[in-house]
Amino acid sequence: MNRVQEAFSDRQLAGLKRWCLFRQQSGFQGRPNKPTDTCYSFWVGGTLKLLDCYPLIDPLANKDFILSTQDTVVGGFAKWPDSHPDALHSYFGVAGLSLLGEEGLQPMFPALNISQGAADNLRSIHKSWRKQETDS
Repeated sequence: MNRVQEAFSDRQLAGLKRWCLFRQQSGFQGRPNKPTDTCYSFWVGGTLKLLDCYPLIDPLANKDFILSTQDTVVGGFAKWPDSHPDALHSYFGVAGLSLLGEEGLQPMFPALNISQGAADNLRSIHKSWRKQETDS
């Protein structure tokens, strides 16, 4: 973890950051010339978190987009506003809101697409396994 800077050159990182930042319209799009989509609030947002440039996004526009895809009758989030919600986009909508620091949601660990609490627990388990290996 935290080895992005080792995997890419400075030029590649700058290009990746630029490409990701330019994906924000209101929410995020997955490719140029495609509509924004709820799930990319996590996929692109999580990438920007890992690249340490998430503060450069417009968080209010992203939140407004995610909430515009919410179905207030049956619940959940859809891919686009005025569409039917589904489990995938509901999960990634909540994950995107978590990246934004939405109150009441656990923080996300975007590298593994799990909560920060689950990531901390996983680190603890790995640490105990390594300790057991060195003790034996």
